[in-house]
Amino acid sequence: MKKIISMAITAIFGIVTTSCAKADPGTVPDKDSVKAVISGVNKMYGEAFIKGDSSLFLDCYTPDGNIMAANAPNLGKRSGQLLFYKTAYKSGVRNILFTTVELYGLTEEYVTEQGVYELFGADKQSLGKGKYLVVWKKTADGWRMHRDMFNADVPGR
Repeated sequence: MKKIISMAITAIFGIVTTSCAKADPGTVPDKDSVKAVISGVNKMYGEAFIKGDSSLFLDCYTPDGNIMAANAPNLGKRSGQLLFYKTAYKSGVRNILFTTVELYGLTEEYVTEQGVYELFGADKQSLGKGKYLVVWKKTADGWRMHRDMFNADVPGR
């Protein structure tokens, strides 16, 4: 009887060990390389305003991404993203510079970026500064903004 119990415990231990071994921590991307990719997408975001190109802007987001600006409704999917871009562009935004402060919770599919931004008008004057949190999602096209939440440091800017 002791031999049967011992064999059962050994078998269970083997199953548990094999199951746990399947979680490969090596699949999590390198934080510095993800940060570099995010920096590139953030530059493309600013370029979209410099060039007046909404397609560049939309390429920064997942198709089902949401923009959650302060004092505004949730703008989801491509239609909401495009509405946000057109409204910001019409208001005079001609560039946005992002500075990543930190990345949190990096997995093979998601990462959260904390940062600060500054908006600029046509003659490169500052229109305001603020902070943001973006949940990035790894897609077939690379890392894209999936949930974008931000607010200005000074109301109305």
